[in-house]
Amino acid sequence: MRQLTGQVLVRLTAEQQAAVATYAVAEQVTMATWIRRLVADAIGVEPGPVTWRAIPPQGVLEIAHLREVVAELGGALVQAAVAARKDGRAAEHEEIEMLIPRIKSSALELDRLKEKLWPRAR
Repeated sequence: MRQLTGQVLVRLTAEQQAAVATYAVAEQVTMATWIRRLVADAIGVEPGPVTWRAIPPQGVLEIAHLREVVAELGGALVQAAVAARKDGRAAEHEEIEMLIPRIKSSALELDRLKEKLWPRAR
């Protein structure tokens, strides 16, 4: 259950988001907590609850990166399958289609491994 009821959606540029993430990680808090503190300081009110976020171990970060690479590979395979089908290369399309479930399964397995090693805060 969330402790705070109000919210504001703010879209950030990639540069802004990267900077906020850097500051939040340095202070080991969530990005939302870091921004809430910044706003509270600017307008002179209490910042509210702090959600601490520890930095995951390097191995967990590497698993997360591998998961993203596997997901990108899956997307590329889907595009390749579509192209093969459109070009009338049925056998190639079928071979690619058979790989896609294994790629999806690998991504899910990496998610499970990451969650096992570094469970999300509840």
